Amino acid sequence: MGSAETVKTPRILRVEVMPLDCGETAVVVELASAPGRAWEKALKRVLSETEGLESAQSRCDGRFVYIIGIEPGGRGTLHRVNQVLAAIHERVAPRNGHSMPAMPARQPPNGGMVSASL
Repeated sequence: MGSAETVKTPRILRVEVMPLDCGETAVVVELASAPGRAWEKALKRVLSETEGLESAQSRCDGRFVYIIGIEPGGRGTLHRVNQVLAAIHERVAPRNGHSMPAMPARQPPNGGMVSASL
């Protein structure tokens, strides 16, 4: 299909933040469907540009996205991750004016649930 193909952003079902035994923090994002390559690339790019998440690494495994290497004790980790997910949606959403409507301010991107174990 080439470059004319519409890039779909997967719907976010759940985001969980949890401490790891090694002292770092991990984030697990569950998606409704496996993300495409453009979405994965946008995730890596936005992570590297986000304050406090520059050293974090992401790995996609089917419908799950793991973000590791987050410094422990960083306040606002969940908020920063939600901002990253919203930024990815903006980068890969269709630009033809038929993008998804804006979400309410307190709801995570794509209507997912948020959970934090910290």
